[in-house]
Amino acid sequence: MTTSRRRMLSGLGLSLPLVLTLAGCAAAPTRVPRLLRLEAEPRPEPGGATDLSAAPVWHLQRVQLPAYLDRELVLAGQGAGSLQALPEVRWAEPLAEAVPRLLRRDLARAATEAGQPVQVWGAALPAGLSAALRLRIDIERLEADLAAGRVRLAAIWVVSDPAGRQTARSGQLELAEPLAGETSAEALVAAHRRALQRLAQAVAASALRGP
Repeated sequence: MTTSRRRMLSGLGLSLPLVLTLAGCAAAPTRVPRLLRLEAEPRPEPGGATDLSAAPVWHLQRVQLPAYLDRELVLAGQGAGSLQALPEVRWAEPLAEAVPRLLRRDLARAATEAGQPVQVWGAALPAGLSAALRLRIDIERLEADLAAGRVRLAAIWVVSDPAGRQTARSGQLELAEPLAGETSAEALVAAHRRALQRLAQAVAASALRGP
């Protein structure tokens, strides 16, 4: 390095070792994490497309997730009471947005497969549309257990009738969805989806059963 170059760096308050360190950091490659999308594979509707214009409305008012899931990290249990972020993978979409959307889809499918098609709405209902049932789901646990080769889910829910014709009813579910013998990113996503689908089936069965 020339004398004039050294003088310029000195005037900026930078030492030569620091400059070399910064240059080395800038040259080091940054590994971009793989983004995982929690989506369902497309499946044909049972019996073809269903006209839902006259179907009852279920209003999914709330899907609550624990605070530790309000991030892009993909978490796995590490012993009793601890979680570890899996390296090199991240959720492409916040679970707080993906999970309610997918549960609405899964609830509608579960009701259709049970022979009682419904419309499932989230957030505010459009003007002129009233709900036959209101649903609230609190997910208390949703994480991978790689040592056991499964995804664990725990949730509770409440189904209520806005008109007061039926008493409110509640339910709860704890399940462990196997990773199908793999620990790949694809198997991890698929197990999360199956766990949510099983939750939707349980909630839909509770809603359709009545008081």
